[in-house]
Amino acid sequence: MEKKDKIIKYIKLTTFEQRKLLIDTFLKTHNISLSCKKIGVSLNTFRRWYERFVRYGIEGIRKPRKHIRKNLGRIPEKYALRVIELKKINPKWGRRTIASVINGENNSKVISPGGVQNILERAGLWNKIK
Repeated sequence: MEKKDKIIKYIKLTTFEQRKLLIDTFLKTHNISLSCKKIGVSLNTFRRWYERFVRYGIEGIRKPRKHIRKNLGRIPEKYALRVIELKKINPKWGRRTIASVINGENNSKVISPGGVQNILERAGLWNKIK
């Protein structure tokens, strides 16, 4: 039996000329699917770009929107101190256990196991296994 090659999908970014042609084609034909097929983009992509065109005009489609990370990994000081306190009291606890305990105390997800590990590494309490 032959092994089938994995198909790797790569979605390339659209250029300004493509976005402009997409909008121009739609304004001439008023046919969304024809415009999308001509340019080679999905309906959702059209909707996103058309909304920006309507809201901001041609300048709205000039540059793609930058994705800004909203959570920059900053964990409030009180949780960081609680992580260190729990690790000192229970040295055998791992990052998942500590995260679970803190999230249980607050009845919501306030810290991830990775966040716990980052705090413990900065505090010098995390032993990296090699």
